[in-house]
Amino acid sequence: MKIIHTADIHLDSKLGGMDGARASERRNELIGTFIKMVQYGAQNSVSAIIIAGDLFDVRIISATARNAVYQAIVDNPEIRFYYLCGNHDSGGFLEPIMEKYKKLPDNLFMFGEEWTSYEIEGEDCGSVVITGAELSRENNQKLADSLLLDRNKINIVTLHGQETETAKKKDAEVIPIREYRDRGIDYLALGHIHAPKIEKLDARGKYSYCGCLEGRGFDECGPRGFNLLSIDKNGVEAEFIPFAKRTVFDICVDVSGCVNSDEALTEISKIAAAEGVTEDDLLKVRLSGKVSAYAEFDRDYIEDRLSEKYYYTRVADETSVFIDYNDFAGDNSLKGEYVRYIGELREKGEITEEEAGRCISLGIRLILGEEKLS
Repeated sequence: MKIIHTADIHLDSKLGGMDGARASERRNELIGTFIKMVQYGAQNSVSAIIIAGDLFDVRIISATARNAVYQAIVDNPEIRFYYLCGNHDSGGFLEPIMEKYKKLPDNLFMFGEEWTSYEIEGEDCGSVVITGAELSRENNQKLADSLLLDRNKINIVTLHGQETETAKKKDAEVIPIREYRDRGIDYLALGHIHAPKIEKLDARGKYSYCGCLEGRGFDECGPRGFNLLSIDKNGVEAEFIPFAKRTVFDICVDVSGCVNSDEALTEISKIAAAEGVTEDDLLKVRLSGKVSAYAEFDRDYIEDRLSEKYYYTRVADETSVFIDYNDFAGDNSLKGEYVRYIGELREKGEITEEEAGRCISLGIRLILGEEKLS
């Protein structure tokens, strides 16, 4: 038997960092990736898809996202969908369906704040039981103790929350992993953390955050996708399947030897190529290193040039200025006088080395007419 474990798809995300047209395009891509995942399941004889929370991102769901999800479910009756609501989910999906159709699709199964179990019979693995509950401040302390599983069956448990070793009384959406060990769990399907990982739970089972299906911002870098579970009488094997349309990258580029934007772009291209960034990807570049006071990096220009090559880019200038004050000791120009004056302020402790570097870099550009006061 094969089962897909997905979570944190966050359909209808605002994607506030992007311009309106690009954000709209990206929101549609999130829907498209969800539909393609369901199609992957149909093409690969997947029996069930577990959605471990945060299918949607906002309370008021667009008709486009709602209808796309509903249609993907009803168009694939051979796949059972087990949908556990997360902290971002609300009735914005279920209520309109109930209002229009008077019932949920026959292949859509939900969970509540008490443990709910569904059993599937597999030819090669016997009974597989999928059990889940929505975490809340009220049930968190007693939920683990109330979990009763038949150890003679394959047990998959799904939850949505933050992994921790123990939970305090005031904690709500946390999952105290220690309390779920040695309870007969073969696979603990988790949602809430957007980076994928698969870890050992105990001698019998494992637990996993499958991560988000698509990276939406520069805090969600690296491969994104879902877990494919292969189940037989010996238990559950989990494989992460990279599936995102686009990958998000955050790279640091040392531009210490560069003096202008075009030289920096050459270094960026080298690092990006080495990291495997493609034209379909989102790229954040952090310029680093110590650069000459004469160096000039135009962040907007670099972003514009990179935008011609990659889907979406951001550039952050994190360089610091290196000043050799001996170079200006005998310089009788206005520039030399200015650098020496800033150096004296630094020696007196009135400004820091970093502040001195910024002042000198800006001052030299002003003197040379490369920068204007606003």
